[in-house]
Amino acid sequence: MKTIRPYLFEHDVDTSKPKKTVHDEIFSKHYDGEDREIPFGDLPTDLQPTDILVYESDPGYYSDNNSWDPFTKIIILRPRLETDEEQVERLERSRLFLEERKESRRQTYLKLKEEFEPTKK
Repeated sequence: MKTIRPYLFEHDVDTSKPKKTVHDEIFSKHYDGEDREIPFGDLPTDLQPTDILVYESDPGYYSDNNSWDPFTKIIILRPRLETDEEQVERLERSRLFLEERKESRRQTYLKLKEEFEPTKK
């Protein structure tokens, strides 16, 4: 089962906020051809009212060096609240991401300062 994680934002570091919703991919099926009819028998029997059905259809692309055939794909996602461990992991990733961004901005500032402000000797 694949879990789709929420994006990282600056407010993700706030631990007072409630847990986020994550979506587990509970079913996925790939069909050849565009605009394919999908029989209900292909879907799992344990669907819940909160499940999300994602339908993707691609007409295909043909060229000399990069081509793919038309396809249709369905994915069923089941939303749930993240676990305590997932929340701790997300908050840690957010904190590290913000630290990296801050350091990157600082490095850019130092380079620009060196370029545009002449050093006094």
